[in-house]
Amino acid sequence: MNHFYLFYLLGVINYRLDPSKASFISSKPITLFKVVLHLVVPNVVLLSISIYGKTGILLTVPSVHVMVFFIRIICTLLTMNVNVLLNYYFFSAKQTALLGECMDRFRDAKITSASFRGSRFVLGIFLLHYINYEINQYTYVILYDEKWPELTFYIVYYFIEMVTVMHALFYDSVLDTVRRTVQLDCVELRNCIEHNRLQNDTCWWRITHEFYDRLLALDRRRKDYCRTFQLQLVTIALNTFISSFSIFYVNLNSILVVTHNSWLEKYKRVTESLGFFTQLGALLLICRHSTYLASEQRTLVRLIAEAQSMLTKCSTNMKNANALNCRIFLLQNQMTIAPFDLFIFDMKYFLGIVAAIVTYLVVLLQFRAMEPSLN
Repeated sequence: MNHFYLFYLLGVINYRLDPSKASFISSKPITLFKVVLHLVVPNVVLLSISIYGKTGILLTVPSVHVMVFFIRIICTLLTMNVNVLLNYYFFSAKQTALLGECMDRFRDAKITSASFRGSRFVLGIFLLHYINYEINQYTYVILYDEKWPELTFYIVYYFIEMVTVMHALFYDSVLDTVRRTVQLDCVELRNCIEHNRLQNDTCWWRITHEFYDRLLALDRRRKDYCRTFQLQLVTIALNTFISSFSIFYVNLNSILVVTHNSWLEKYKRVTESLGFFTQLGALLLICRHSTYLASEQRTLVRLIAEAQSMLTKCSTNMKNANALNCRIFLLQNQMTIAPFDLFIFDMKYFLGIVAAIVTYLVVLLQFRAMEPSLN
């Protein structure tokens, strides 16, 4: 779980893992410094430049593009502000408690360091993307003679967007950590079934109840995750839709209207067109791991049922098994990540977001195609 330290460095969270104590710790001075760095400075810089800065590049862009882009800026800024405040001052204790419980589960399974290579790889790719995004801002200085205040504005904004996307990746990493705990339970129960088939009823009842208790613990961790991150997930989902739509709309119109001759113009347009990659990519990871978590939970339920099948078919065992199955059945209907019950984070939801973006783009492009005939 050392990759959480990168989120600490990026200012997504205000606590870090202390290997010596095997727990998460935080510091009030560092928290205050991060609040200044991620809230006070960006808000002041963007507001000051918006009021006092004058740019020539915005005069060359259609006004609709400017409006859409500034809606994206405002939404991203509000999302980052809300997420930083919630993670720092309202839910940090619940987050550390949830992660600490997952660490205890890894420790009980005698796993000293769970592998999160996938999460680290994604973090590296996203950071490289935003480094390229920041470098791309200098093309405006070369192509359009953009002034330093406006250049600073966009650099600060894309830093804010990076931190916002990193918040989404952090929520995905926590969800992936919870998923790893149920994976361990599934592997352990599967091994019990394969190597203890000749045990008596007492042994199988002990195994069944032990893993039923683990299923309850997993359901509690899932509920803790929903309670801790539900408001953050809603803001991330809303910001992803608005930002992705604005990126598609502005860049698609620019590609259709403006010819790009020099390699610098092509590099600028390709880089900006890839802006949706991080927005939708982070949401895709959350939906993917949420789907995997539900699948692993169902696998654990199936394995518990298989363990029950090892019991002898006496009336007492059948009666107790039916009672246990009824309780498990009630849990199965709740195995989803659904913040405020507004929507369920799964692949169906992600595909719905993509379909909605494409639908709105088609409608707007149809209106754009009608403009010459209206004139």
